[in-house]
Amino acid sequence: MDPSWLMPEDVIDKLAALYWDTDVEPERLKQLHEGKIDRIRHIDRMNLFRRVLSSYDWYTILALVPRDRLGEALSPAVIERLYPPSLRERYLYVRKVLFG
Repeated sequence: MDPSWLMPEDVIDKLAALYWDTDVEPERLKQLHEGKIDRIRHIDRMNLFRRVLSSYDWYTILALVPRDRLGEALSPAVIERLYPPSLRERYLYVRKVLFG
């Protein structure tokens, strides 16, 4: 599946859905996602990637996370904060397969 199947407005909607319980502007989430800003109050990219990995299927993750940021999204710091342990193990395996 082509990882670019999500339209830009769909990306914003998917990111906003991750933070339904937080008062944060979707446009700011997009800026965080794109690396234009480092933090929105308590939310940093590690937290954003943790929620992405915990919430979406693999094809949606590939559409949301640019290829050049996949290493950051699958970093040990993000993966070690995933719950449950089975999810952590799944993404440790994905990291190993993709990055050796």
